[in-house]
Amino acid sequence: MLRKQNPHKTSKTAKLGSMYLTPCNPGQVYLGMIIPIPEPYRSELAKIIKTDGIPPHVTIVEPRPVDPDQVEAVKTEAQRLCADFSPFVISFGNVGDFRPVSPVVYIEVQRGFEACKELAKRLRFGPLAGEPRFPYHPHITLGTNVTNEDLDRVAELSKRSHGYFMVNGIDLDLIGPDCVKSLTVLELGGAIKTAEIPALDSAPTQEEL
Repeated sequence: MLRKQNPHKTSKTAKLGSMYLTPCNPGQVYLGMIIPIPEPYRSELAKIIKTDGIPPHVTIVEPRPVDPDQVEAVKTEAQRLCADFSPFVISFGNVGDFRPVSPVVYIEVQRGFEACKELAKRLRFGPLAGEPRFPYHPHITLGTNVTNEDLDRVAELSKRSHGYFMVNGIDLDLIGPDCVKSLTVLELGGAIKTAEIPALDSAPTQEEL
């Protein structure tokens, strides 16, 4: 049985930090979509990641510039698209990096990789369309200057907590000049029962739930 959690009810704002933003026109704002990481992973990863205060997450659509009067239309269409997409499971994979293109270290998305890619493809519509800065690769960013001790803690966390969770919704965020604010949660449709989820190799016992 998967843990019933709502990672979307955590802090609604976060520091912008050193997040890369594509150039925009005067007056435009940025919209982005992410899957927030739930507990117990969120708190543990927050001790490890080096992303200037940005909580651990899987990016679905990186921040894209839009006109303010387009925000509601984007929100409505995104809600419609997500309602036609079934919830899915994400599991942690190995630790990797983007060198030599980037020094960023990350945790691979193992299960849920193709679902994230398909969701990202569908949600690149209208003003959110266009090629990303880098080819889309679902992952959880750990940051740069990650130590071997940090990587050991990631491995232990994944082993101890079985490293997977259910995705039932996506955060639609408004990215301002100095903060990230959640506008709404885009609920995924096609309700799926726990019994319908294929068994994992390392499923938790009842005592661990």
